[in-house]
Amino acid sequence: MPTLTLTQIALLAIVTVAGIIDWKTKKIFNVITFPAALLGIVLNGLVGGWPAALMAVAGWILAVAIMVLPDHVIMKRPKMYFGDAKLMAAIGAFQGPGGMLMTFFYFSLIYGLITTVKVGPLLYKVLAKPSNADADEDIVAYNQAKQAKIPLGPSIAVGTALSIFLREPTLNLFGFHDTTIGGMPMVLAMFGL
Repeated sequence: MPTLTLTQIALLAIVTVAGIIDWKTKKIFNVITFPAALLGIVLNGLVGGWPAALMAVAGWILAVAIMVLPDHVIMKRPKMYFGDAKLMAAIGAFQGPGGMLMTFFYFSLIYGLITTVKVGPLLYKVLAKPSNADADEDIVAYNQAKQAKIPLGPSIAVGTALSIFLREPTLNLFGFHDTTIGGMPMVLAMFGL
């Protein structure tokens, strides 16, 4: 188990609180996300100077781009609300672009698993039954489950924890044995950043 830095401990505390609040209220409030993003940039700046602060800002910008552009700009059918995007941006401010990409990877796996567990059995019932009254009830239940909002905060929190605790094994799995190039995480170098 890796030794946690003050920055990682603060990030884990923030995403845990945000995940719990999102679970209970289905909202992530600005009073959490904006100060968290600022704290991430400041802590990185204090620990690593201007280069680290700039990487924190780059992580914030990359998170906003990943979370907002596809859903709100390209598809113009927002299924995600901005609280989730602002929380991911705060995570980018703490972890920089490479850590944010790893968090997004784990978040996507966790959220996909939750969605499959929630909707999958109902879809199976709909597909397995012949057309009759029972099947119609199952179709209604499936459509309701499909449209119900699943809070992203808990998945983001778990994804963040996994990205912190499984950083080295994940990088090794993808073939990044040396995690830095000139002080930059190898994941960034892969994307030309």
